[in-house]
Amino acid sequence: MVYLGLYRRRQLRGLMHPVRASSAKSSVAARAFSTLARTSFLTAVALCSIAVLAPTRADVSECERSYQLGRKDEAIRLCRRAAWQDNDFFAQVKLGDIYSAKREDDKGYYDPVEAFVWYFIAGRNSAIFDHVHQDPAADAVVSRLVAAENESRSIYRNLLQDERIDVRNRVTYIQACRGGDGFILLGQLHDPFIAQRHASASAPLVGVTLEPWMRRPLGRGGSFVPPRTIPAPSPYPTAPGAPGGYPGSVSSTRYGPDFWGNKLCNSSDWLGWMTPGSSCSRYATTDSLGTVFPTSPIEAMVFYQLADRAGHPIAKAYIDALKNWQEYGSDQRPQAPDVLAKAKAQRWLAPFEFYAAETRYRGETPSGLVHSDECAVNARRAQALALGERLIPLAIRRDMLKFLGFHRGGDGVEYTRAIAKYQDFLGDPQTGQLTPIQLTRLVQIGAVRGYARAQRCLGIMYVKGFGVVTDYVRAEKWLLAAAAQGDGEAMYALSEVYTQGADGVEKSEDRAVRYRQGSAAAGFTPTRAEFLRNLENIPAPECKTRRCRRERERALEPPQSPPPPPPENGASEETQ
Repeated sequence: MVYLGLYRRRQLRGLMHPVRASSAKSSVAARAFSTLARTSFLTAVALCSIAVLAPTRADVSECERSYQLGRKDEAIRLCRRAAWQDNDFFAQVKLGDIYSAKREDDKGYYDPVEAFVWYFIAGRNSAIFDHVHQDPAADAVVSRLVAAENESRSIYRNLLQDERIDVRNRVTYIQACRGGDGFILLGQLHDPFIAQRHASASAPLVGVTLEPWMRRPLGRGGSFVPPRTIPAPSPYPTAPGAPGGYPGSVSSTRYGPDFWGNKLCNSSDWLGWMTPGSSCSRYATTDSLGTVFPTSPIEAMVFYQLADRAGHPIAKAYIDALKNWQEYGSDQRPQAPDVLAKAKAQRWLAPFEFYAAETRYRGETPSGLVHSDECAVNARRAQALALGERLIPLAIRRDMLKFLGFHRGGDGVEYTRAIAKYQDFLGDPQTGQLTPIQLTRLVQIGAVRGYARAQRCLGIMYVKGFGVVTDYVRAEKWLLAAAAQGDGEAMYALSEVYTQGADGVEKSEDRAVRYRQGSAAAGFTPTRAEFLRNLENIPAPECKTRRCRRERERALEPPQSPPPPPPENGASEETQ
């Protein structure tokens, strides 16, 4: 309203003074779109666009309903959204069941790597403890967990080495999308201190009691298991000839092996240590999944540092606890691990540009369905997406569609059809209009598939912060990839990045000069013109010999006019 009032007053002044009308209008426009106004406007657009740009939230009930109706692609998308964004345990197990093709009609979606990923994440989801207050509910949840754990072990035994590396990368990407909480879990998976605790009471524990009971409101007393009731509640049947008991019970004071607490103890690699008994140890067995993420204090510290940078409220507690671990910094340089971890955290990159992009099958199932990337859209990303939609030119959009084989030229209907084909490739509704996420993904796909122009554009997008959140380390990665293909503009952008330095990118004058020279050699017009001007202004070296002075004097002399041509017939005028 303030800017509107100022504009109205200046407009009236322009009417009163026609001579100054044009200058008044230009000054009004300049002030109305000041830096503060633009920033406020973009922030408001970002906050209002989150609901539009972010995918609709889903839960596992919608996924199950679509699956029962035979809409498998829709069911998978809904389950992925719930499993990824809401950390839904049941959606994660459902995805593992679909990708492992437990049913005959799911063979088109078979992907053992993706199945293991979701089984693995479900096995480390502490949300199961929301249902342990009653035995029947706890038994139902733990039974699904145990089935997922057993299936994941069977899958992991048959995975090749590169597929196991792919598993780690996919889990890392999914957890990194969750922000601080995801980084904390990744740190826990690498933390040797926690690995000791998971080895249960049969292994030496540092800083914890020998009986690490689960500290949750599960009944009176310090024990993990709630008070047992007789007769046993459903689904535990009544034992023949007995007033009631739990399956496998041998006395009135012991729980049987089929009790949910014992099943959790004996079957879970990640949560079994929370139940009593030395039998809850699988880290020492060959059938354990504890080797999926090898223990490393440096890697654990890197992810705790990333969680701290993401603003997690207790990340520093994890950092301090790991520093107190007896083997941390045992190389006689106590500060070396901290320095190394901070440096790695500053230059850390997620394994993929988007989910499962740089993999063998580019994140696709045998049916052709792409594994959707369901990273949540926060305020920063929404603002970047809004800027990308406004600033990415139409020429680049058409060029990317042409590179991917969706567009063969033409405007209007042909361009709309090309967008619809691209949306069908992503598994999205074919509207013919690019959403901000689809537009950014278009450039990312071109960059991943090796298109130099897409790599250069994506690198500049990471520098400027439109389409993607500003990330100078990832910008350097893609600009280097484009420069390796001889892109002069990418070399010039790299020279600017190295000249100024940035978060995660060290300032280097040598690299800046080298890439600026390469940009000129590659024919990038602004850099080439700059180098030609510099060459013209370079002073000539001083001559110290007579020969040098004579040659310079000859070079400064005006060129002599050529002699007249001889007569055509070769005879002189007098002879004629």
